Parts: sequence; structure tokens; C-alpha cells
Amino acid sequence: MNTGSLRFVVYVVLGIVVGAIVAFLEWITIGVALHGLIESPTWMQILLPIVGFIAVPLLLRQWNDVTPALADAYIRSYHTGQGAEPVKLPKKLFASFITLASGGAVGLEGSAVITGATLGQWTGDRRPDVLGQRNRLVLVVAGAAAGVASLFKAPATGVLFALESPYRRDISRQGLIPSLLAAASAYLTFVLILGDDRLLSFEPSQVTLQDEILAAVLLGFLGAGAARLLVWAYRWAKATGRELPMAVRLPVAAIGTTASLLIVKALVDVPATLGPGAEIVTELVRDNEVALGAIVALFFLRLVVTTSSLSMSGVGGVFIPLVIQGLLLGRAVELIVGADASGLYPVIGLAAVLGAAYRTPLAAVMFVAETTGRAEFVIPALIATAISQALMGDRSVSVGQRGERQGQLERRLDEPASFVMIELEPLKPETTLLEVIDKYGDRPISPAIAVCGDEYVGLLVLHDVAMNILEHGPEACAGDSMREFPAVKETSPALEAALLMNEHDTAAVAVVNEKNIPVGIVSAMSLAGLNSSAIEAATHKGD
Repeated sequence: MNTGSLRFVVYVVLGIVVGAIVAFLEWITIGVALHGLIESPTWMQILLPIVGFIAVPLLLRQWNDVTPALADAYIRSYHTGQGAEPVKLPKKLFASFITLASGGAVGLEGSAVITGATLGQWTGDRRPDVLGQRNRLVLVVAGAAAGVASLFKAPATGVLFALESPYRRDISRQGLIPSLLAAASAYLTFVLILGDDRLLSFEPSQVTLQDEILAAVLLGFLGAGAARLLVWAYRWAKATGRELPMAVRLPVAAIGTTASLLIVKALVDVPATLGPGAEIVTELVRDNEVALGAIVALFFLRLVVTTSSLSMSGVGGVFIPLVIQGLLLGRAVELIVGADASGLYPVIGLAAVLGAAYRTPLAAVMFVAETTGRAEFVIPALIATAISQALMGDRSVSVGQRGERQGQLERRLDEPASFVMIELEPLKPETTLLEVIDKYGDRPISPAIAVCGDEYVGLLVLHDVAMNILEHGPEACAGDSMREFPAVKETSPALEAALLMNEHDTAAVAVVNEKNIPVGIVSAMSLAGLNSSAIEAATHKGD
């Protein structure tokens, strides 16, 4: 079998494996665990989310190397090659299971995306000789597409989401055909196992052109406002989870989720705040007996429980929570304007909110088409999504997205300084220059070395070593010969290091941690992405 044919087989097999795993996750997490919780007594529905709030942060703290990010981990892997490590996948899936099985108001799509991306990365890393280094990124994209396609039973949505989500104002050019093959095979595998029922089902009805235009324009503007609110709330909740101690977060989250559950059960008699909530909320949106006040209340109660889950390090996605908020927004507007309950307003609200908040307008519109089967909703959804997208500015629910595709050097300048630095142990001020020569020889990998006492004090430029030995003799030390250049924080953009190098006319700057201890050096070569062997070869070309 030639290489081209082998690659096609790999894409299809990747999709099949991802589809089967996602089907199992859907069955065990939603079909068994969460449905069991929904049918349980109220006291259990109150208690179990609090147990999840305690268990998941403790697990993440115990593992130390695992973060709650799932879909964001795919985006990070796309841009940096890190974030979808196979060794972490079982831990992330288990933490996601605990989050959702205990009623956490996040989505399973995060697990689906990271499963596909991780398996794609693992496959690419296993056989780079056959698949090629470039194909590794293609497989990450194809795997993510397969995960979304299978979970939502929407193959085109999966492809578009995987291609759109890495950027806010652009689309990936990597892996269209592989993503189509992986998504199609994942979708077929999933529906063969669990069936092909639509995620959103609305009865066919006649909708006038006037209603379509009114709904599109109105919900385009309102959807942008809702998306801005949701993006701010979700990102604030994630930041709270990193910054505030658990003793502060837990009581607030527990009170919020308990109160929300009791209120929503009093209003609609179902636990619509538990779990992703897609099935229950869709039924409520289609029910003409549910009043406007209940729909508006549910919009804000779902916001409370989702932010509570995110603040307690809940491991899951926000794609479905955004879908739910969009459906509720659309239904509220539908009731306010007195339109017929055709499903038009909820579905357009979904597209406007999802497309704007995640910055994936094409995926949002395709999601509407595939999950509802209503072709007449596509054009108004396109209009509403275009309006909401235009009003979002640079905001996005994803912290890892980039504005648009860039060249290699532009991308590296946007990375943290720790990503582009050379890891190099600092010198003590009392270290003699002869010891420096003995240690680093005549082929140093950096043009300078940081000098550190109790903290960073300066930078020893290696070109200065010979002159200082001549001037001060063999006892000259690093502390006497260093230059007092400023350092850059390891979390700062690499661009800041480049600006410092230009300002002080130096070929390198030190990188320090939060304690002002040097952890490495950023040089012109490392900014360009050259590794140590390449730096050495470039430095001594012609020897």
C-alpha cells in the first residue's frame, strides 16, 4: 500500500476509534450516570453536585499536571504542539465523568474534542516516517472534527468547528479532506452504536419571510449582547477557579446550584439545571405552556450553575451551555414579540450566541442545519450570526484562540517567553570567568548567561569574557563583568523580550520566574525557533 492510500486508511480508522470512544462516553456519562441523577430524589440532586465540586478539584490537585481545559487544550495543541498529551487523557476523561455525572452544568463535547485531538496527535507521533511531520497537525484537526461530529451526530459541524476554533477571525487551512473522512467515519460509528436521533427536533411549520428577517436581525443584536455576557461570565468563573481558595468558592457554588435547582423545579417541575441540559431545555422551549417568566429565569439560572461548575474547576466544554443559552434567549424573544412557536427564534438565537461567543459562525449555522434538519432556518441563522459576530470585537470564550494565521516568527513573538527561551542554569556572581570558559567551552548555545544571587542581578555577555579577563586578570568573576540588563517574566510575550533586546542593543535577555529567579535565556536564535544544535551549527558555520 502506498503512502497516500495508507494515510486515507489512517484518517478513517481514527474516525472509527474516536466515534466508538465518544459513544461509550455518551452512554456511560449521560445515558447512565446523569439520567440516574435526574430521576433520583431532590436531596440527591442537591448533594451530588456539591460532592462533585469537592472531588474534581481534589483530583486535579492530586494529579498536578492536569488542567480543566479540554477544547482549549485542542486549540493549544494546534498552535504549540502541547496540551493533548496521551498520558493525561484518561485523567481528563475521568475528571469530566465525575463533573457531568454529579450534575455539573457543562458539556460532554470537551471530552469528545480532546479524545479525538489526543488520539490524532498520538497517531502522528507514532509514525512520522509514514505520515510526515506536517500530517501530525492534520491528524490533531481530524481527530477533533471526529469527536464533535460523533457526539452531535453532525459531521459537517465537526469539520467546521475543528477548522474555525483555533482562530477568532480566520480558519485553519490544515486537514480539510482528512477531517471530512474522520468526521464521516466517526459519525457512522456513533449512530450505529447509539442511533441517529436528532439533538434538536422541531415540528415542520410555515414561517413567513417577514418573521425570518425580523428574527434574524433582532436576535443578531441580542445574541451579541448575550454572548458578551456569557464570555465575560465564563472567563471570570475560570479565573476565579485559579485564583480563589476552595474554601471561598465552595460555599458560593453550593448555594448557587442548590438555589437554582429548587427554583427551576418550582417553576417547571424538572431539574433543568443539572448536567448539559440539552434534552430538558429543548422540551421546555417547545412547550407552549411554559411562560415567559420561567424561560427568562431559566436563562439566568443556567448561567449561575454553569459559572459555578467552571469556578469549581469543572472539567467539560461550554459549547452545549452556549447552545442552551441561545435557545432560551430565542424562545424568550419569540414570546415577547408574540410569534408563532415554530422553533425559528430559538434556533436563530442558538446560532447567534454560539457563533459569536466561540467565534465559529460557520460551525454554528451548520449545527443548526444538521441538528434540526430544517433547511429554512439556515439563511436567517446566517444573517443573525453575521450580525452577532460583527458586534463581538475580539472577545471569545476560548482563551487559546488567536486572531488570525501568522508567519512562524509572528506566532513565536505571541508565545510566552518561557516557550521560546533556552533553558540555561544561571551563574553565581562569584563564579570566575575561567570557570565559565571551562564549563561552556568554545561552543556556547547562548550568547549570554544570567547571573543570580538571591535573585536575578544581571547578564554576562560571553563576548565580554575575554576583555574582562585581560582587564581584571584570571580572578575576574561574573558579578564584576555582567551587564545590568532588565529581565523578562516567563509569562510575558516573547515580543517583550525582543523589544528589550532592541532597546539595550543586546543579542539576549534573561527570563525570570515570579520569584525573580532566572530560568533561561531568550536569544535572537531562539526567537527564530532554532534548537540548540541548529544554534551551534549557525554560530560556528565554516569552522
